[in-house]
Amino acid sequence: MEMTEESTGMRAAKRWAHQALAVISALGLWVACAQPGWAACKVQSLELPVTMKGSRAVATLGINGQDIPLIVDSGAFFSTLTHAAAQQLKMKVRALPWGMEITGVTGRDEHAGLATAERINLLGGELPNVDFVIGGNDDRNGTMGLLGRNILSVADTEYDLAHGLVRLMFPNEDCDKHGMAYWAGDTPVSEIELLRPDRKAKTPAIETIALVNGKRLRVLFDTGARTVMSLKAAKSVGVTDLKATGRVGGVGQGTVAGWSGAIDRFELGAEVVHNVRLSVADFELREIDMLLGVDFFLSHRIYVSKKQRRMYFTYNGGQVFALSKPEPKDDSDEAKSSGLPELGPEAKASSYARRGAASMARKDYKAALADLDRACEMEPQVAEHRVIRATLHLQMRQAKLAKQDLDAALAADPAHAEARMKRATLMAKPSKPDAALQDLDELDRLLPAQAPQRLQMAQIYLRLQHLPAVVKQLDHWLAAYPHDLATADALNQRCWTRVMLHSDLTQALRDCDRAIDLDAEQGKYFDSRGWLRLRQGEWHKALADFDRALKLDDKLAWPHYGRGIALGKLGDAAGAQAALAAARERRPEIDQEAGRYGLAVDAAAAKPAPASAP
Repeated sequence: MEMTEESTGMRAAKRWAHQALAVISALGLWVACAQPGWAACKVQSLELPVTMKGSRAVATLGINGQDIPLIVDSGAFFSTLTHAAAQQLKMKVRALPWGMEITGVTGRDEHAGLATAERINLLGGELPNVDFVIGGNDDRNGTMGLLGRNILSVADTEYDLAHGLVRLMFPNEDCDKHGMAYWAGDTPVSEIELLRPDRKAKTPAIETIALVNGKRLRVLFDTGARTVMSLKAAKSVGVTDLKATGRVGGVGQGTVAGWSGAIDRFELGAEVVHNVRLSVADFELREIDMLLGVDFFLSHRIYVSKKQRRMYFTYNGGQVFALSKPEPKDDSDEAKSSGLPELGPEAKASSYARRGAASMARKDYKAALADLDRACEMEPQVAEHRVIRATLHLQMRQAKLAKQDLDAALAADPAHAEARMKRATLMAKPSKPDAALQDLDELDRLLPAQAPQRLQMAQIYLRLQHLPAVVKQLDHWLAAYPHDLATADALNQRCWTRVMLHSDLTQALRDCDRAIDLDAEQGKYFDSRGWLRLRQGEWHKALADFDRALKLDDKLAWPHYGRGIALGKLGDAAGAQAALAAARERRPEIDQEAGRYGLAVDAAAAKPAPASAP
């Protein structure tokens, strides 16, 4: 995420810096500087635990007395909360200050506002009256906002995501001319100068120049994204084998086209990576050519010196970028790294669990399992450790072991929402729905109305064909997320569900119309409205919607089937049979599915016409 102004909240950031130093002084938290000549250089630090949830680094803040999970986002100038989080926390949202806007790779968030938290708790300290930008999208990981640079960059910052930690670092003046990779020992260290386009910025973006295929690109270090290069930059460095990967979303309400592309050589500092594929997207973000994302951070340990305007980093081993694993080359750091160091004898179970989650995000499943087994052995009654290991088992296609861990997690903590959601998803079998329904109903009781998980709950209820519950969950979610990237899909799903239920068709039409207003390029939205028109007996309007749906996506089966019904009602028997045949070719079971909701053609039309005699 990128903000164009720093016009609010800096007093809170300064107060937080003073609060952090007070906590450090009280606890006596010092980092040992073991490099030669560092006797006078002393660094105080505070550790922020971070757990990888898929490709997101997640930290938990106490806000107004509630634990709120936020994505650690070094690309965000300011910390944010979703509109749903603001509702849940009873925060009053006001307009952004004049001149401030929220932009990202997919455009501007037109519905962003500002709200003040009465208090936040982080790193052992409490700070009153902290501003948050209100906006952004539901990330589908249960998170409710972003932890941005107004907190992450009040001092120097160390990103040690491979160990599940971010450290706020407060060096004394004797460190000004020292390299700050205090952990490195004999490991090769890269040192790079950081750019500072806005010298007035108190928490400047982390930017530098990298070489891609020998050409200079301006890169932004962004833990809130995966590595991605702009389409313009990709073309400028000679990427030609672009393969479409779908649409890419971000902070704003829009999406942009995405691809993957091969590059021959990536250079940053002393590090060289050969022959990798990178994500490419058609974005424009100030002068930024490329985001170096969380995949880069996971494969490196990084120290950002705010005063020196320099970055120091070492390579952890493994793949540098998410899309591919390069072969080690003699002149590359892959060939030189010794990997992650061992945890010390006093390491806690939570340290093993966080490192295991990070290894899982890097797809190093063997290392992840070893760490997570150790965490579960040390603290068998801690539900979170079991849930992380269950996630790993699911990625390794070990459903039985995942179920055992989820059962154990819920035995230890029946209110663990993530465990219950994962178990409901795992057990969601239409032929045996009772176990999943029990978990879903318990989640419905436990979660706040604004909980982001309600969209996923609606999808599971749909799989189990409990349609009234689908509408209920979508009602909750849409009330909390009226401007989300998924809002159009959710509106379409609620419209289609009401069509299947044959209930409240007036509201269903409003949902379908709004979904189409938000995105008129989705054939499935016109398909849903076409079926609604059939329910209302509006054959010509239904036919027009089905025709539009198929113009957008001819692979869909349901518009062909609906078109067959509409043509039959309009007296075109041959056209109806041709359309029904096209639907059955694409989806052989469609007659039975449509019949379940009273949407099928009559018995005579439901059968293909007999072949004529030779």
